[in-house]
Order: sequence, then structure tokens, then C-alpha cells
Amino acid sequence: MLLTLPERVDGKLARTFAGDLNRELMNDRPRIVVDLSQVKQIDSEALDTLLDCMVAVANRDGAVKLGGVSPEAATMLELTRMDRVFEMFPTVAEAASSFSVARLEPVSEQAPEPAAA
Repeated sequence: MLLTLPERVDGKLARTFAGDLNRELMNDRPRIVVDLSQVKQIDSEALDTLLDCMVAVANRDGAVKLGGVSPEAATMLELTRMDRVFEMFPTVAEAASSFSVARLEPVSEQAPEPAAA
């Protein structure tokens, strides 16, 4: 699910998008990308709601990732230290692609035994 936030995000709007996320929580392992590229102002109540959503999604074994974080949103995330809580990506596409299947590592790093002659 992609959630694109507008230029100004306050607590009232945050509650609205939290309601939208509740539908996504019906799925197992919900994957949500929040596009912050247009955000110029976001208040602390909206950040708290975003954090609550992240916890609810994590409880369903999912993840919320932030993409295209504007400089203004990045500053607010840093001031509230939420930049340490959320995974942030330079673009929405990178955030979405980070949900791709992880690279598989070999089970054993031992060299194969030589075939018997």
C-alpha cells in the first residue's frame, strides 16, 4: 500500500490515514510505504499517529517504510529521533523495492567433497 501525504499533515489528517491503514491491517504481513516527498509541515500528533500505525503493522508481522522524505519532514523526524525508528529511503520506489525477497545465503560454505573415482 502506498500512502502519499500532502504538504501539511496534522493530527486530524493523521487519524484519517490511520483509518485507511486499518483496512490494510486485515492482511497478513502488511507492507506500507509512506510518501513524504510533498510534506512541508508535520506536527507531533501526526508523527505519534504514524508511530502507532507502525506498531500496529509490526504486530501483524508487516512493515512501514518512509520514502522520498522531504527536507522538512526529515528535520522533524530527526528532532523527534523518529529517524532512528523508521526505515527511510531517498525515493518511494526504493522503499517499495526494499520489500523484495531477501537474497538467499548458502546453507553451508564448505567446499564440495571431490567425487570418488
